[in-house]
Amino acid sequence: MIRTVIPAALTVALMVIGGLHLIWAFSPWPLDDKVSFTRTVVGSDSGEMPPPALSALVGLALIAGAALILMVNETLPAIGPGWLRTLGVYGLALVLLGRGLGGFLLNSGATSEFQRWNNALYSPLCVALGLLGGAVAIAASKR
Repeated sequence: MIRTVIPAALTVALMVIGGLHLIWAFSPWPLDDKVSFTRTVVGSDSGEMPPPALSALVGLALIAGAALILMVNETLPAIGPGWLRTLGVYGLALVLLGRGLGGFLLNSGATSEFQRWNNALYSPLCVALGLLGGAVAIAASKR
């Protein structure tokens, strides 16, 4: 399961979330407008979208993380030394866990829409993805 289901689920989730961030570099989709987007996704009432380059960078980093998971799982051809790929997956897991656990601190001063979504989806999803990434990293360390 750690070599099949977990990496596949983690890869799909990271690709979808990364794709959303790439879309957000240009559009507030799937929300109707920038104000709705910033209230729900950013946590502010400003209506000012995050810088496109930052959204694109986060999106590309998530997609690269998905590719790294597939490399460590030996589904994609590997690039670089194995220890570095494994270290990268540990780093990915820690970043996701950090966003998930630290994300609850983001609620302070944020809009009620963001708080609701952050408590119900954003932070728990990041914790779950971080735990899945940790499982893949530990399995890779044992090979």
